[in-house]
Amino acid sequence: MASSPLKAMLPPPEFRAPPPSPVAGVHPHGLDSPDGDDEFAGFLSHSLRVPKLNLPHRIFPQEATAWNPPAIDFRPLISPGDAGSGAADLVKSAAEAFGCFQLVNHGISPGLVAGVGAAASPAFGIPLESRRKAARSPERRWGFEVEEEGDGEEFLWWCRSGMRDRRELAEIWPRSYKDFSDKVEGLWCEIEKVASRVEEVLLGKKAGREEEAADGSLLCLHKHAPNGSHNAGIKHELLRMLVRSWSCSCDLSLHLPGGASEFHIYSKRGWYRFCPENAAIIVTVGDQIQACSGGFYKHVIGKPVLKKGDPQDSISMAFHHATHQAISRPNLQGEKTISLAQQIMVAACLAIAYHIIAFFFCRSI
Repeated sequence: MASSPLKAMLPPPEFRAPPPSPVAGVHPHGLDSPDGDDEFAGFLSHSLRVPKLNLPHRIFPQEATAWNPPAIDFRPLISPGDAGSGAADLVKSAAEAFGCFQLVNHGISPGLVAGVGAAASPAFGIPLESRRKAARSPERRWGFEVEEEGDGEEFLWWCRSGMRDRRELAEIWPRSYKDFSDKVEGLWCEIEKVASRVEEVLLGKKAGREEEAADGSLLCLHKHAPNGSHNAGIKHELLRMLVRSWSCSCDLSLHLPGGASEFHIYSKRGWYRFCPENAAIIVTVGDQIQACSGGFYKHVIGKPVLKKGDPQDSISMAFHHATHQAISRPNLQGEKTISLAQQIMVAACLAIAYHIIAFFFCRSI
């Protein structure tokens, strides 16, 4: 069976034990008895305890765990026969167990990927004011996204949404936009074929045509912060990833890590890291396929991370594949699913609300 080696690679199983009781803490201000009874006031001051909520480590883990997702040869998936059937079973098993796998021998030239990264590099040197004029927004899916925290990370989103959008980008990037556009078109065509084939394997039917998927898909070019200055804490990093994933609902995400030597993913099992295979495409299952499968395939969030020794001018890319066919397709099991991002954001909001209520409760005593 193709799934047996995958089960051996699974992280430790999740035990559904109840969470520990809240940790109690002494009231910081103490109490004064209204009738001046010092003994009674001292008793209350030492005995009154207010519960303090500690988030479980599985929601906000303390550090990423080393892990290695399966590397699957893409060539059998595009050839008929028993080998193709075995590779398809391996893709399904990996998407079910992990929500993430690597594709090798996918046919996309490393030179093409490097060429797109080199052509995109001048875009991040455009003056900040000009980039803000072409900023991404809820009404405009393409454009620049500049981090406000000043940590150095920058993003450029690109999609096939008509010549009008391309003219607007060309106005603020007049010198080399044509070269970038030609190269990114070539990469788009190649990676769209890979994504469509993987979706076809997972859903068991023909995926939508490239023309139908063009308006739904997005390509994100990510300029990494130098010297790893983007690592501002795992909670901060996770929340930023969740917010960004909420703004980009998709079927599959195909990641090209560029010069990054490490890749991080977050799922219900926790936070994991691994070193990608050379020239591999890292595939993560999106929220749309999880919803279409009724939760059978696992939605995970991932991003490449620069480490010391990696090229500091590295630009990674993520192709977020979305088709109208998948978005409109009903849930295969007739159930409504809540995405991983929504679950974690609700947990974070509940934790914040608890601390606010506890604070005002303490002040009112």
